[in-house]
Amino acid sequence: MVKRAFKKRFLIFMFVMLVFIVLLYLFMFQSNYFEIKTIKVVGNQILSYNDIKELAMIDYGMNIFKVTPKKIESNLLANPYIKESKVKIQYPDTVEIFIKERQIVAQVKYQKDYLMIDKEGVVIKKDDYNPELPVIEGIKVEKYQIGKKLNDIFEKSYLGTLLELIEGTDFCSVIKYMNERQIILVTKNGIDISFDNPLDINYSFKFAELILKDLVEKGYHKGTIQIIGDSNPVFMP
Repeated sequence: MVKRAFKKRFLIFMFVMLVFIVLLYLFMFQSNYFEIKTIKVVGNQILSYNDIKELAMIDYGMNIFKVTPKKIESNLLANPYIKESKVKIQYPDTVEIFIKERQIVAQVKYQKDYLMIDKEGVVIKKDDYNPELPVIEGIKVEKYQIGKKLNDIFEKSYLGTLLELIEGTDFCSVIKYMNERQIILVTKNGIDISFDNPLDINYSFKFAELILKDLVEKGYHKGTIQIIGDSNPVFMP
């Protein structure tokens, strides 16, 4: 009798658990309570809200339990404009997408076209010549891949740091990569800046900028600001 009573209680318990699981499943996956109603995108300036939503492959009305943050992040990173991505789920109905975009800062000639790159040398797209962007000369390009670094020059030399420093500026028209030690900025106003193995490229660049501004204000339209090693910049008319 005891065994029968125990077996009966066990079967009732299992039945109740099964009903609970079925109801829970229906509540989680069939009700509209867990449907996505809000999709937030933070950090986009180049790509539009709809671009991000399409890349993420999510939409309003989807069940939030079917959203996999890692998969969405991977989908987003497949776009060359996106450098970093992070997805957060806020139950019951909100998805937040945080991204960091790559900014095109220069271009490199490739056959008849130009490769648009960011400060790390990552190729974002192939396009026509853009007069608003400086052209990097001295880099031999045999092949490239969208979303990948052009080559390791940007890491081996201070070229990557220099691109970061000129990001957002518009005074440079050409960047002449002579070798790992020497890089020349050809400015639009006729005064060039030559860096020859600078000890601190950040300090040297800021110092050169001040000198360039002063020379332009004084009416100079020709010459070179030369920086060698850790010495102070020298202007040669």
